[in-house]
Amino acid sequence: MALKAQELISAQVVLRSASGKMPDAHITAETINQYLPSPEAASQARAAYADAGFEVGTLVANNFSITAPAATFEDAFHTKLRRDAHGGIQCVRDGGSAQSELPLQTPGGELSQHVAAVTFSPPPDFGPAKFNY
Repeated sequence: MALKAQELISAQVVLRSASGKMPDAHITAETINQYLPSPEAASQARAAYADAGFEVGTLVANNFSITAPAATFEDAFHTKLRRDAHGGIQCVRDGGSAQSELPLQTPGGELSQHVAAVTFSPPPDFGPAKFNY
């Protein structure tokens, strides 16, 4: 299902760590410092998304949220978006395949070395089965 151009949506921007370690499923309170981005990289990435028209959330550990109308996402990431059967947002690839992760790029392109992923969170698989869109 296509998204309306002015529909507000959000994604998470995951930043690369200053140490070079890639995030994995075993990050704990004791090891989180090994996965944090440099303050400069985080500041530059947040500013670039804000300049591109996104509302930028607070940096939390290695990620922050970006929120904007669907059209802003499609323009910034040069892609089309759609909802899946469960209401989650997907990026449509060439050939029609879709996934929750956006193409790895940042506004202006110069910050891509700081960004590990930009992804839409899937809807919860519990609770109400229908949402108001």
